[in-house]
Amino acid sequence: MEETYYKSSGKAPIGGVLFAIVAGLCASVILAIVYIALQWFIPLVYFNFLITFGLAYGLFYVIDVLLKIGKVRNRMIALLLTLVCTLVACYAQWCLFVSLMFNAEGTMGGDIWVKSSFNLDGFLYFLFHPTDTFSGIQELNAVGTFSLQKNVVSGWPLWILWGIEAATIIIYPMVLAFSGKTTEPFSERGNEWMRKRELEKQIAYIQDKQILEQNLQKKDFTSLQTYLQSDDLGATFATVTIYESDADNYQYISVVNHKLGTNKKGDIVDNKTNVLTYFKIPERSL
Repeated sequence: MEETYYKSSGKAPIGGVLFAIVAGLCASVILAIVYIALQWFIPLVYFNFLITFGLAYGLFYVIDVLLKIGKVRNRMIALLLTLVCTLVACYAQWCLFVSLMFNAEGTMGGDIWVKSSFNLDGFLYFLFHPTDTFSGIQELNAVGTFSLQKNVVSGWPLWILWGIEAATIIIYPMVLAFSGKTTEPFSERGNEWMRKRELEKQIAYIQDKQILEQNLQKKDFTSLQTYLQSDDLGATFATVTIYESDADNYQYISVVNHKLGTNKKGDIVDNKTNVLTYFKIPERSL
């Protein structure tokens, strides 16, 4: 029976996987260094939370691009590679942080050690001596690494903050990778990712998913070809994304419902709901 929705082949070219692994690990270390550099030169505790999310998203983005280049369409490999790279990034940033702290001069009286400098030998030492790295982390936890309102944060409160940081760096990219590039339509005939384009105009809000599916299976595309005019645009509408390739005689479409509202600040919020994701239709239907 022909598939109604796109189903990934799960293929993962060896060359593409090896490329993604090597480049991903190198990128993880580089991003970890940038992460610690930003934390060191911008010692604002609340800003550090934003930097942490930035590192997490950066890891996902780089790995996703590498998997795209390598034409890897296997979700499990994507998740495994993401997990490995996030663990490496988490460890590498600790190696650099510990080496900087042990080379620092000053005390916690000014909320942070006043001076330190990057030492490649020190970083590499901790990178290849995990036991010393973990011992250094324990020592830093005992004395604290920053202050809040002149009170040094150490012990269990600091362990909890570090745990939240590690969870963000590891889990957030994993969540994003679950629906990353490896899940998007790939043309096995053309050996390329399908082109993605949006219908230029919005269509009416989809009230019933089952009716839409039934109509599409009957090759009735009226609801997707009836565009809303500018005068008809309101707070609810739907958008259509098309995936296609010159090598295939079919397309895939995704339909998303939009409901505009406002938050407590009065800003417009677009509440999106996926109606169809990668539904198969004949070529040139839209």
